[in-house]
Amino acid sequence: MTYNNPNPPKKTRKKINAKRVLTLMGIVFLFLFIVAAGIVTYASIGMPAWDPNQLSGARTTLIIDDKGQQVVDLHAEQNRTQITLDKVPKDLVSAFVAIEDQDFYTHHGVNFKGMIRAVFVNMQAGEKAQGASTITQQLARAAFLSSDKTWTRKIREILLSFKLESQYTKDEIMMMYLNKIYFGSGAYGVQTAAQTIFGKDVKDLTLPEASLLAGLAQSPNSYDPFKYMDKAQNRQKMVLNNMVNCGFITKQQADDAAKAPLKLNSKVSTDKKYGYYADAVIDEALDILKNQNIYDDPDSALYRSGLKIYTSMDADLQSYAETLYTNTVYFPSETKNGQIVQSAMTVMDHKTGEIKALIGGRKYEQQRGFNRATSAYRQPGSSIKPITVYSPALEQGIMPFYVLDDSPLAIKVGNTVWKPVNYDGQYRGLIPMRTGVQFSINTYAVQLLQKVGIRYSFDFANNLGLNLVDAPNTNDLALAPLALGGLTHGVTTVQMAAAYGAIGNGGTYIKPHLITKIEDANGSAIYSFKPDYKRVMMPQTAWLMNSLLQTVVQAGTGTKAQVPGIPTCGKTGTSEEYANSWFCGFTPEYSCAVWMGYDRQEYSMNHIYGGSWPAPLFRELLTRAHKHGGSTTFTMPDKIIQASVCSKSGKQHSAACPADDFITDYCRADCVPSEICDVHQQVYICPESGKLAGKFCPHPELRTLVKVDNPNSIETARIPTETCDIHTAPGIGSITGKTIAVCRDPRNKGKQFLANIAAPGQSGGCPPDEIQYITIPATAVPPPPCPLKDHQIKK
Repeated sequence: MTYNNPNPPKKTRKKINAKRVLTLMGIVFLFLFIVAAGIVTYASIGMPAWDPNQLSGARTTLIIDDKGQQVVDLHAEQNRTQITLDKVPKDLVSAFVAIEDQDFYTHHGVNFKGMIRAVFVNMQAGEKAQGASTITQQLARAAFLSSDKTWTRKIREILLSFKLESQYTKDEIMMMYLNKIYFGSGAYGVQTAAQTIFGKDVKDLTLPEASLLAGLAQSPNSYDPFKYMDKAQNRQKMVLNNMVNCGFITKQQADDAAKAPLKLNSKVSTDKKYGYYADAVIDEALDILKNQNIYDDPDSALYRSGLKIYTSMDADLQSYAETLYTNTVYFPSETKNGQIVQSAMTVMDHKTGEIKALIGGRKYEQQRGFNRATSAYRQPGSSIKPITVYSPALEQGIMPFYVLDDSPLAIKVGNTVWKPVNYDGQYRGLIPMRTGVQFSINTYAVQLLQKVGIRYSFDFANNLGLNLVDAPNTNDLALAPLALGGLTHGVTTVQMAAAYGAIGNGGTYIKPHLITKIEDANGSAIYSFKPDYKRVMMPQTAWLMNSLLQTVVQAGTGTKAQVPGIPTCGKTGTSEEYANSWFCGFTPEYSCAVWMGYDRQEYSMNHIYGGSWPAPLFRELLTRAHKHGGSTTFTMPDKIIQASVCSKSGKQHSAACPADDFITDYCRADCVPSEICDVHQQVYICPESGKLAGKFCPHPELRTLVKVDNPNSIETARIPTETCDIHTAPGIGSITGKTIAVCRDPRNKGKQFLANIAAPGQSGGCPPDEIQYITIPATAVPPPPCPLKDHQIKK
């Protein structure tokens, strides 16, 4: 009989297990191969047509105004000069190889080792921290594909790279790459970039210049040397270090190149229409594309992907503003060391946050250059007061008739004493808030800020879009920065237009923006602006601030800003030593901020203040903006009433308040003062000494004056603190005649009555503190006895 062995030999079992493993691995690899082949096939189906002409072309991106009209084209051919590789310095080619693709001359279009390394690095970082595109891949993407982050795009990029490598030599690929890439400032290709950035041909570039240029390609906007020289030089050092590692240069050459001074081209000039606005749109678009995370290379996508960028630009207003800025009549003629007084401005629809016009300088000098409207952070001076002092005070219930003493101040700050002064050197004594705003009185603003609270003011301004600093040893959390505008970093015209716009918009802040929508080349919306309305103050606060700021324009420091036929609100601002001058304000439709000053902040202007030159520009711009009509009134919210008060106390007037000191002003219904004026008092004054009348003054006068606690007050109607030192005894310093005692009780309304003086042992009679001794001619008839019943002598 034959028996089956239930336990076969171990060698046989091992063979069976190994066979199973191999079979399983084969199935897995076959599956992966089929999936990979499917993906490649799918990606191949959508491959763009092979067109060698695309190696030097790109789809145009369009910028469109608020009427739907195309106003600016952005494309890679607008500023390009082709050049052959023999005209490119060896150092420049080496620099690109070192920083972009060190295996360029050995791979066949794709560096798989680098791709695997990048995948592991990105997995560890949890995001895209490292790229692995070769120079060939970058050329393929720029010529034929978009920069969107998809696997199909990456596969197509790889397939196109293989095709490029099969049809062109390495030198031809390098030449096409150097002629196609974007370097910022509107420059495409190394020749145009060299001319734009350094003002010379590419063949004349030095190692320091070549290494800086090569570093720009990764992110032209981030490393723009015209804006961010520090970042550009840090990137340059990385390029030089890579060149050392690759053996292209020595360590000493790299160190010398990193230390060498770089002279940028200062003569680039263009009269491009809408230039400053378009540049601001590009900056905003790049931020949007980066945040959307759609494209690997937002810079390339912006110029090559055929986008449609819809903006809020009013082309008529922008064009008019550009014409204004070429007219020297609107600007001071003074210069400092060859520099002219510069200017920037922003006009915004404060109901939507849409920027309608923007000017970044008196002449458009450099594409993607310094835009003062968005990037010049300058001290706002007194134009900050409505944002940090007056609106916060109104929000707290401190009304326009609130009275403070405009007199010299001395405030202890640390170990020093700060003495803020008014811009005109004048002081006005007891004044209400409206007068303080009208004439931009610094002492009033400082005292009011102390009452409001520094932290409250600081937070209020941040809610209005000002990026104030609160850090040890360097911060804006102090009286001087918040009351008088001496900020750490300053503000831009865009920020100020938006902050004032919130006041004009009834207390609602909207983030300023230029772009309303972006579509891709297929017409699909990839971005739409979504307004974020933020209530930053009560409607009543905003309306009262509007009323105060209209007084500035009607009869204060900003009369030159009045827009004809339109309610105009505004505030002047002038920083220390006339370094910066501002006019910021709004109408029912638009807000606007205008700045003037030198680019170098150590230069001061010659008595150029906000109401002199910026104000007329403001008027011209908003007059044009209202050309098409629009709202011409501010709607008063509910709970606003008028109250009659005393201008010296801000309280209800008493019987002692002179009619000349009665004022009527607006206030919140819940903030009507209930207290009676205690500032006006009737006192006897000696006309000869001007001091309080003593008992021996011969001709005391009953006057209504004001009680002021501040010993340094310059209030002209204040009650004297000293008593007459001329008439110290009966008959002394007075006319010849007989001396009599008269009663000067206030109830006698200033009339003289013979005093009833109690004899020894008697009670009653005129109180001693109401008795005055006067000398009358011997022939004069004495006055009648005091008629007051409680002054009669009781026996």
